[in-house]
Amino acid sequence: MKLFKHIYPIKVMCKVLHLNRSTVYKIFTHMMSDREIRRLELESKIIEIYNEFDSIYGAPKIRKELIKQGYYASLKRVSVYMRRLLRSIITKKYKPGSSSKAPDDKENIMNQDFSTLYPNQKWVMDITYIWTVYDGWTYLASVMDLHSKMIIGYSYQRHMKQEIVLESLRQAVYKTKQTKGIMVQSDLGSQYLSNDVEQFIEMYEMIHSYSRKGTLYDNAPIETFHSIIKREKLSRMVLKTFEEAKMVIFEYIEGFYNRKRIHSSIDYQTPYQVYYSK
Repeated sequence: MKLFKHIYPIKVMCKVLHLNRSTVYKIFTHMMSDREIRRLELESKIIEIYNEFDSIYGAPKIRKELIKQGYYASLKRVSVYMRRLLRSIITKKYKPGSSSKAPDDKENIMNQDFSTLYPNQKWVMDITYIWTVYDGWTYLASVMDLHSKMIIGYSYQRHMKQEIVLESLRQAVYKTKQTKGIMVQSDLGSQYLSNDVEQFIEMYEMIHSYSRKGTLYDNAPIETFHSIIKREKLSRMVLKTFEEAKMVIFEYIEGFYNRKRIHSSIDYQTPYQVYYSK
């Protein structure tokens, strides 16, 4: 009798939906194997990690997170599942570019050598534009420590005057016990060439290196960061006001990028872990 109660609705459903009855019965009576259960569990965990990290992690980083949580899977397997389940955002890698002559008194000392042995050996800094609906163009100045990829200083302002650069540098210096000898790379923008900025760098005994005009790759790491924050966060939103954008930038840099986002270039650690490692 119980079987009849289940079968009758299935017959009706098959007739209405024009389904093969034997196939439907097979689905209803199928018991999942342990392998299928493990697959579904792994797929569920992949989706969970993908959503936790704002839908930006690709297969290598998701695999690292899976292993941390006790789920082993090959990179190929994770990639196959992700292609079927998800769409990850991949940041385009930069490639070395051609050189151009720098002004005689503004030397490119770093010369695209971004290698480091420890934190606070080399910094890179730049300014990027951010659009808001009601307040128009706004500006973000950032300072990155090359060894850890950590954003150690940043300033978000309505204007692009020298103060935005000075504030980002003050934050970076505040985090650093010893600034003597740090090489700081910037472009040839007027904000970075101002007397106040030059004096600040000189006062803390840092070395100012300048990108060559028209050569973005001289300052590629910080250019890449600004591309990442726009691609992963800002371009996904309609930023209405300066204040709204300020909060979003703060949450991304301090809450996600520095403390939570792992980087393949630093052995899948977070910038915060590497910068403050003993």
